Amino acid sequence: MNDLPMAIELKVMPVSTEKDRGADISGNYADMAKAFGCYGERIEDPNDIIPAIKRGIEQTQEGKPALLELIIQKEVNISTF
Repeated sequence: MNDLPMAIELKVMPVSTEKDRGADISGNYADMAKAFGCYGERIEDPNDIIPAIKRGIEQTQEGKPALLELIIQKEVNISTF
């Protein structure tokens, strides 16, 4: 899952966040997977998750590693359990 910046870290990294945007270290992980010769797919619409999983399974059955990158909402609230 990719929330683009490391949003959950914003509250615990206030100086780094303010000074140099230390939590903004995201990337396109699907493209990185492709660069390494794997199957990579970025999913932004929840309706595309199941079809993407099926495509990923097909790729692994053909012997190719697969990475599915799900873009999720930036969230700064965390569980305290």
